[in-house]
Amino acid sequence: MNAPDLAALLLTAKTAEPRPGTLRVTVTGEIDMVTRSRLDEELDRAVAAAPRRLVVDLLGVGFCGVTGVASLGRLRARCADAGIDLALKPSGVVRRALDLAAVAPLFRLEGRPEPQLIAR
Repeated sequence: MNAPDLAALLLTAKTAEPRPGTLRVTVTGEIDMVTRSRLDEELDRAVAAAPRRLVVDLLGVGFCGVTGVASLGRLRARCADAGIDLALKPSGVVRRALDLAAVAPLFRLEGRPEPQLIAR
């Protein structure tokens, strides 16, 4: 099995226009070195469409490595350059990856935050 076939099994990304001027990219699976290019291609297409607002739904992402955080960082920069309002809907895993990389405050994160465990 070659890398594109494996990437297709590990990650899906679908774009829809729920209302005029808004694109939603729904991502499910794993974001890592194998799937990063597939994710970047879908996000590049979304930015090229020049919506006013881009929502990236990552609620179905079960793994997000450092390459996924880097892809989201590049997306943030491209959207800022193009004047696109970017919002992420992160899963708990994606939120944790953004927090560990200390970049979560750079994004507008939508949705309910995961409950935090409190050590006693």
